[in-house]
Order: sequence, then C-alpha cells, then structure tokens
Amino acid sequence: MIFMKIVGFSGSPRKDGSTNTLIKRIFKKAEDNDYETNIFYLNDMNINPCQACGYCKENEGCDLDDAMKNLYEEIENADYIIIGSPIYYGEVSAQTKLFTDRFYSIFNSKTKNLDNKKVILVYSQGNPDPQTYIKYIRHQNKFLYEFMGFDVIDTLIASGINSKEELLKNQEILEKADEISAKIE
Repeated sequence: MIFMKIVGFSGSPRKDGSTNTLIKRIFKKAEDNDYETNIFYLNDMNINPCQACGYCKENEGCDLDDAMKNLYEEIENADYIIIGSPIYYGEVSAQTKLFTDRFYSIFNSKTKNLDNKKVILVYSQGNPDPQTYIKYIRHQNKFLYEFMGFDVIDTLIASGINSKEELLKNQEILEKADEISAKIE
C-alpha cells in the first residue's frame, strides 16, 4: 500500500460546524485506506498576520515565531491539502485569511517547491445560491492557489448551510464530499 498524508486546515471557528464536518467526511476514504490524516483548527492556533517585512525575500522561512512554522512543514510533507472555510460577508473567514496570507514566505522560498501539490477547497455558506460567491472563489483560486503553483483538484461549495444539522440533511452535498473523497489515491 502506498502511504499518503492528507492534512486539513479549517478556518471555521466552530469545531463541530459544517466546514469541519465536510473536511472530516472527505478524510473518510483516506482513513479507510489507512492514510494519515490530520486536521488543524486555525481558530485555535497562534497565527500572526504577515508583517510584509521582507524577511522571507532575503532569508529562508518567515521571521515570525508562531504556529505557521509547524504548518509550513505539514503543507510541504502532505500529499493532499484540504482547506476549508465558511464564507462570511462574501469572503473566507479571518482565520483562513491569516493562514493563506502567510503563504508569502512559501512563495519566496528558495528551497520549498509546492508546485502541483494537490489541494481540495471546501467552502460553506448560508446563502442558498451556490453561484453567489463563485466569482470570489474563482478569483481566490486563480490569484492565490494557482499563483502559488498548487493543483486544485476539486472545490466543494456547500450552499444554503447554516448549521451542521442542515448539512447532514443535504444528501447532495454529502454525496459530493464522498465523490471528492474517492478521488484521493
């Protein structure tokens, strides 16, 4: 069996919410195959905002001493990365934004090559129309993930979901998460 490592990063402040439930559901197939999975709850971590200090342009890594040092390693060592966030007021959560802004030091790294790192994106939103934030999601995909060299293999938009209970009643979204999970190999 091929050993694989899948890491999830949740930008939801609710550990028992719909975003985390979807990330864990996508993990299911990987766990059935005895792949290593780990989820990081960004809300519980000390992640400072990028200071635009330029340290990473002249040196390897980031000058900030916080949880991102460990998360950079997790990203680099993962075969698949799942990044999940609720959409609040048309954007990813503040926790997710802090996390992705810190990709700047990866971008400036002379030793880290994350080209074609497989990424799955999970967005949950209360708005029932999955097209409402599609321009934002496409923009983020192009100007963040593709720009960084990541290979976004799938994007799950869970629309009309205001609670985990609503999610668990929505078979269409759960089946989509299962389809994404089945692609992890």
